[in-house]
Amino acid sequence: MPSVNAGKYQIKSIKVYKDHVTLSFLKREKLQISKEAYLSSYLYEGKSISQKDIEKLEEITASSKLLNYALSLVNKRRYSERKLYDKLKAKEEDKKAIWAVINKLKCNGLVDDEAYMLDLINWDDQRKFGKNKIIKHLKDQGIPEQIISKARFSSSNELKKAKTLLPKLDKKYSRYAYEIKKKHIYSALISQGYDIDIARQVIGDTKRDQSKKEKEKLVNDYQKIKRHYMNKYEGYELKKRIYAALANKGYRGNEIKTVLEDYDNENDF
Repeated sequence: MPSVNAGKYQIKSIKVYKDHVTLSFLKREKLQISKEAYLSSYLYEGKSISQKDIEKLEEITASSKLLNYALSLVNKRRYSERKLYDKLKAKEEDKKAIWAVINKLKCNGLVDDEAYMLDLINWDDQRKFGKNKIIKHLKDQGIPEQIISKARFSSSNELKKAKTLLPKLDKKYSRYAYEIKKKHIYSALISQGYDIDIARQVIGDTKRDQSKKEKEKLVNDYQKIKRHYMNKYEGYELKKRIYAALANKGYRGNEIKTVLEDYDNENDF
């Protein structure tokens, strides 16, 4: 029957510190291990342990360090499994050790992709993001496709959120002619993550400026464009250039002609 002290390396002394334990041997360099590793085995001064025992202590210590690093990460912010794996991979090559740490955190509720997804959706809802932008955000944060597929986005809520953006967008693009303003609002809603049908419904609620205000914008743009072109063109060519530029800004043809007639003596249209 083998002795309880069977092993190649005899422990000379054991010193327990705040965050680690140091083992000194008679015929080997010192070994620093984690407290988790120390408590995993019955170690005492005078005991002899094998190389296999030392490797096991080192393995548990490496896992402890990785766990502590993972805890420091999740205590600062939330991570998906994939994002946390990427972070830990930079510290440890052993995939088995990484997943052991992640699974330990999952068991303690510190990593939960479904709960994290719901929090992100709620946060993005408050920021008035549309469905498509929210889904992109979830993917960017490492939420798996199979979990994202469980998310539900109601059309009524999407429309409600998008409509709350309309006053701000209407003001932002108020300097543009009505048709161009609608195009800008539409593009902004698409960029914010809303579906095409939602964006179309919202721009349908965009109101035209009062005719007087619209006329003021048209006259103002007319004067700017005329100043820009009048040193290069004159006569019919000048008017043609002005007309095209104003049309590109979204003004109606009959409105443009009226302004040209009011502010020019000639009428070539």
